[in-house]
Amino acid sequence: MSLKNQRFIKFGVSAVVFLAAVACDSQSVKNNYVLADRLFNDHKYAAAAEEFKRIVAADPRSLLAGQALFRLAMTQSLYLENYVDAIKSFRQFSATSQNKDLIYQAEKSIGDIYFSKLEDYASAAEQYKRLSEKFPDSKELDFFYLKLGKSYYGMLDFKKAVEVFKSFSKKFPKSEYVPEAMYQIGNTYFTSGDIEKAISAFEDVLFVFPRSQQAIFAQFGIGNCYEEQDRYDEALEIYKKILKTHPARAVVESKIKRLNEKREKSQ
Repeated sequence: MSLKNQRFIKFGVSAVVFLAAVACDSQSVKNNYVLADRLFNDHKYAAAAEEFKRIVAADPRSLLAGQALFRLAMTQSLYLENYVDAIKSFRQFSATSQNKDLIYQAEKSIGDIYFSKLEDYASAAEQYKRLSEKFPDSKELDFFYLKLGKSYYGMLDFKKAVEVFKSFSKKFPKSEYVPEAMYQIGNTYFTSGDIEKAISAFEDVLFVFPRSQQAIFAQFGIGNCYEEQDRYDEALEIYKKILKTHPARAVVESKIKRLNEKREKSQ
């Protein structure tokens, strides 16, 4: 047998061994995924997360690893409340996946974690900017913009918050969130201590959206403003008016009780 044929046979044997090893590894990864899925369904979330991690580590670029990485991130966020690691997993998924729908969900989840779970409003603001830039055609663009304003509010950057809320109706005139954005203008002014502007903004909500849920909150906000101005009778009148319609009835009742006690002491 020639040297050339010997080398070809050796190469063929090596290729078969390599393919067999790959097939074995592939089957092992599939087994890990089945195990992870079973653990997850048994509510053993920490153990499931570890299996998902093994799948990702074995072949980070594979389709199965992508699925495992997304499920790992969701498990860390929703079931383990491990929010920092969840963000890292979502970031890794977004950077490596080709699934645009799941990338969108991953980026949204990052924003929600920063805003609602970690209350890291500076990072939330950056993430909502990122979402707006990365998905300019999203049907939820108005929602991202509203959350951007609320993130500035959470950062106590009231000037930027008001700017965002005021520009909202111009950017998204048909959005269902316009009443909320208008209400947040008044709420931001109130929190910053500008009572007169707060009253004016709350009155705008009542004028433009008198039948909205935000109109009830706006009336409550005006009552708060009147209290700050020691206009207790006017505040009391508003609280009595919205007592039956405000979703937090106990809060309104507490306000009424306290104001009645103040009036009795003053008399």
